[in-house]
Amino acid sequence: MEGHQEQFPEGLTILEKETSSIMGEELQYPKSYPDVIFLVDIDKNDPQRPMNWSTVKKIVHTALYGLTTFAAQFNSTTMSPTAEHLTNVYHIGEEVATLATSLYVLGIAFGPMIFAPFSEMNGRKMGVFLPFFISIILTTGTASADSVAAIMCTRFFSGLFSGAPIVSSGDVLADLWNPSQRGTALVFYAFFVVSGADFGPIISSLLSEGSDTAWRWPLWFIVIVQSAILLVSIIMIDETYVPVIEARQARNLRLTTGNWGLHAAHERYKLDAKEFVTFHLLRPFAMLATPVAFFIALFASYVYGILYLVLTTIPYTYYQSRNWQGTVGTLPLIAMFLGLVTGGVLNIFWNKRYAKYLTKNGGKPLPEERLPLMMMTGWLMPAGIFVFAWTSYANIHWIVSFIGIFLIGVGFETIFQGCLNYLVDTFTKFAASAIAANTFTRSIFGATFPLFSRIMFQKLGIHWGGTLVGFIALGMIPIPFVFYRFGESLRQKNPYVKLVS
Repeated sequence: MEGHQEQFPEGLTILEKETSSIMGEELQYPKSYPDVIFLVDIDKNDPQRPMNWSTVKKIVHTALYGLTTFAAQFNSTTMSPTAEHLTNVYHIGEEVATLATSLYVLGIAFGPMIFAPFSEMNGRKMGVFLPFFISIILTTGTASADSVAAIMCTRFFSGLFSGAPIVSSGDVLADLWNPSQRGTALVFYAFFVVSGADFGPIISSLLSEGSDTAWRWPLWFIVIVQSAILLVSIIMIDETYVPVIEARQARNLRLTTGNWGLHAAHERYKLDAKEFVTFHLLRPFAMLATPVAFFIALFASYVYGILYLVLTTIPYTYYQSRNWQGTVGTLPLIAMFLGLVTGGVLNIFWNKRYAKYLTKNGGKPLPEERLPLMMMTGWLMPAGIFVFAWTSYANIHWIVSFIGIFLIGVGFETIFQGCLNYLVDTFTKFAASAIAANTFTRSIFGATFPLFSRIMFQKLGIHWGGTLVGFIALGMIPIPFVFYRFGESLRQKNPYVKLVS
């Protein structure tokens, strides 16, 4: 830890001391500031700095934040298989029942704008796990609700507070890992984001089989799981945000030494309403008005919407084509999971290649070098959709359609991860706002796609409905090629990139 002297304006002197009682202890402090103050900061080589922690400790923190994100995303699709139960119990339409999923995802869209500044003011641990705890309470409210209005209201706000771990957990990776390692860590983060949503319908369907009133059991299950993760995390996780660590160190030094000239830079910072609106609410939307952020976020959001469309309609399509019911109808999602794993492995290998480019470039990010993997594998997603759509016949072996779902997973993971990495490398200093913008748009797509998917497949059929979705996905495949060719010139015209450089 280092101390830097800073001079106060002339005329400020140490006056007589007064005594104050704080938390039962007698503390002495001066009426005014001392002539000289010391700025407390943590040296780059200090073992207290999270990047200097042991690899085991960093992996434990990454895993716990990842599990928190997994559980929050798991909750997003928990009520997808129970929609039929809700229609029977409360006599509502399928579209209204689907809102239990869509409203949760819609809540996630607004969470980053609210909770990102909270984590920067109070630290990652408080900024993630306090909203996560509130989300658990709201899910408990959903599980015990007796009306449709109560179910929908608690689902939206549960999703809103779940937006904190889903977004801020990604910031933790920037605290823990250096740029050459961060790409691999982001792969695991993105994997937790999507695999949680993938497993939700499988477990939920298994727990809710039987009577229509069993729709509550998946919610109680996720409450138990999230509570266990919360308890372990509170015990094992340390703060990772360096400015907050420095502020706490400065406060402890003031209390133990009685020297009130010790302070941290973070203690000077105060978030007012104007800054909150300008930087945290409006900046992500302003970034979406630029071509770089808009088209990359659009690509990521569309494939994210397809992910939720597939997750919520697979049980329906296999029931219609093969009469697979209950938990059996959700088993094709295992093929999706295997595809996500394969895509994650490809991303890890590509990050090793990218690390070499990063070293040659003196550590300066090269966003366009994130795109070739998308260019090589992005077509797998529309190809998988076509295979899935046109092999959903009872006389065609189920393994063929599973292969299609597997390809969807591979293509999605490489596209989603590539878009995320491109935004982070492009906007660096403003990466949090870029990710917030991406999270907002992708959550809007993820919330709306399930609302029309069932109707679309009913009207057009599984084959032509899937074909329509596949052709739109195919139309977006040129996006990474265009940015690989013209991305650098577009970035140079971007006002936020200019500010960074």
